[in-house]
Amino acid sequence: MNRREILAWISRSLAVGVTTVIGLPGIQYLLGGTRSNGSGGSEFARLIRFKDLLPGRPMMVPVIGQKQDAWVRHDRQVVGRVWLVRKPGDASDPSAEGLVKVMSTICPHMGCQVNSQAGGKGFHCPCHGANFGLDGERQMDPRSGERNHAPRNLDPLDCRVVQDESSKEWWVEVKYEKFATGREDRVVTA
Repeated sequence: MNRREILAWISRSLAVGVTTVIGLPGIQYLLGGTRSNGSGGSEFARLIRFKDLLPGRPMMVPVIGQKQDAWVRHDRQVVGRVWLVRKPGDASDPSAEGLVKVMSTICPHMGCQVNSQAGGKGFHCPCHGANFGLDGERQMDPRSGERNHAPRNLDPLDCRVVQDESSKEWWVEVKYEKFATGREDRVVTA
């Protein structure tokens, strides 16, 4: 091997090394927008004790989780809010299916946060005046009879009621997800 071949080999090796050092972070940056930021959930988050939910009274509860902003991961941050509605009925077995209904507080029309109506009879979106029942179903405007502008009902979330092993108290846990707004179908965004 002569000196010219050795220098060509070194030059190619350096070019591959520099391309790798510069290229990999660039590719990770471009692909970073397609990955979940960790605020969504494949895990259940413990929210509130079951006994603190009054039957038929909606309660807004923040969901605490982990957020990631660029390269920084933030623990114990509010990643969203949910509406919890405990259905009236026998509470002797809190883990019974369907005893607690959990819905996103985000209106599926434009993404505004829905509020509880006076008297806790349902939910109201302040952005476009849509009304939803305690079950999250769209309702007509009671005064004008106008149709609800929301493309779908409030988004339900998976929940479960579990008993803590040490305290023996029952807790409501939720799998928090965010959904695309303005669509009739439910598409998870985070």
